[in-house]
Amino acid sequence: MDDIYLEAIIGDRTICVSPLARKSYAAAGGKGLGGDYGYFVYEYHNASPNFGIEIIAKAASLGAAERLFDLIVGNRRTSWNGNLTINGEFAP
Repeated sequence: MDDIYLEAIIGDRTICVSPLARKSYAAAGGKGLGGDYGYFVYEYHNASPNFGIEIIAKAASLGAAERLFDLIVGNRRTSWNGNLTINGEFAP
């Protein structure tokens, strides 16, 4: 599985795409999603990031995760932080 992290700030929330650690998956109440392996679309509130994440979706593949991110972020991509890494290397 590729190591990827996408992030975009939309209003008072940050939308992210990445694999999740088992602890993060469990803390977010990840049940009924087929386990903690895969790519997840999730968000957190910028004013209170310590409250944890909310899982929005689980993607079937890296390509599907990127498409979901693009659908959610849409034309707000200008607010995208550009934090895209694949296999630990920055990808512009």
